[in-house]
Amino acid sequence: MSAESAPVTLQPAERLPALDLARGLALLGVGAVNVISFASIWSSVHALDLARHWADVVAEYTVALAFIHRCYPLLGFLFGVGLAWQWQRQPEPRTTAALRPRLWALLLIGIGHALLLWPGDVLSTYAILGLGVAWLAGAPAPRLRRWLFGAYLFAALLYGVLGAAMMQWASPPRPVVESTSSFAQTSLMAALALHPREFLERGITQTLAPDFWAHVIFGIWAARTGALQHFLGSATADASWRRRLHLAGATLLLAGSVVELMAAARGGWDALTERDAGYGLMTLAAVPVSIGAIWAWLAVARWWAGTSGSALRDVVMVIGRAPLTQFIGQSLVFAVLFNDSLLGLHGDVGRAGSLAIAVVTWLVIGLLTARWLAHGYAHGPLELAWRALTARLSPPPDSSASSQPSEHRQP
Repeated sequence: MSAESAPVTLQPAERLPALDLARGLALLGVGAVNVISFASIWSSVHALDLARHWADVVAEYTVALAFIHRCYPLLGFLFGVGLAWQWQRQPEPRTTAALRPRLWALLLIGIGHALLLWPGDVLSTYAILGLGVAWLAGAPAPRLRRWLFGAYLFAALLYGVLGAAMMQWASPPRPVVESTSSFAQTSLMAALALHPREFLERGITQTLAPDFWAHVIFGIWAARTGALQHFLGSATADASWRRRLHLAGATLLLAGSVVELMAAARGGWDALTERDAGYGLMTLAAVPVSIGAIWAWLAVARWWAGTSGSALRDVVMVIGRAPLTQFIGQSLVFAVLFNDSLLGLHGDVGRAGSLAIAVVTWLVIGLLTARWLAHGYAHGPLELAWRALTARLSPPPDSSASSQPSEHRQP
């Protein structure tokens, strides 16, 4: 069976447990990656040269090979899946315009998150990407395939040229010029005053990364064509097709990870020193690693969803059901812990300690969200706020238009 058979429509009542698990695991990785910027240094997600003892080295390799360049691509992919399914779940006639209020609401939430808690916010990035590619949610499979191929080809060529140029014309190693982090401010107002600049420099600029766009389009394509449902086992899949997919995903991830390890040996994982040769290799690895990681995390989630239930699996699924609550909740905890104007742990916790804090925070917020849902709520608290804001931004229903029959051709 082809992965691009007729589009598969997921009914609103259905959920794929593997997707909730994948989203929950991705949010663990997001916390593990983001926490280093709260705890130590803004300019890098790596911190190998900041290691104080062997545990920090182990933590760095764990985060680098499991989460960095791996979890944000997965979240982008799942965001694209959500766009496609939101389009499919609309009553006829379906329109792209109906998706926009939800995206505008997410943009406002993301900007608030950036200005108050975490200037490296990615919610606003996903909202802008969604507004840019929402029209593809209803596109036919051939057009989606062309856009998907073009987006990844452009990203691979751009990063390939940049990476090769950095290696060919590498400058001597030089200290990183690190601007003062908002988390190092002893005044809360001074810290908040720096957030707009940091957001413009390192938050909203993520929208310029072509691979971010490609991952979202990948998710739209996978959901609209039924390829995702085939892979996760919710539809009959050709075993040979799935084997080829496993081989391709594993090859990309392994090859990219080997290049990343080569980059680490050339200083690409250092936070305090700029080494063009190492950064060039990291740039070359970005696209294959991210595509391979999407496959790997979905494969792990698919396997875990097929096992007997466990308390941990249930919590991870809850996290995946309330990603906005989890994401912003993690930022709130990190901001309180590490901001020098609050609990003041900035600069005092190494990679191992910050990773432990990220894992505990991820788990505790998940447990609290589980208690919330156990009280009868269908969504997490911030998901409810998102829905309310979306309703406020949505135009009133046109009763006259809905009462008149109209012809509509599905794309």
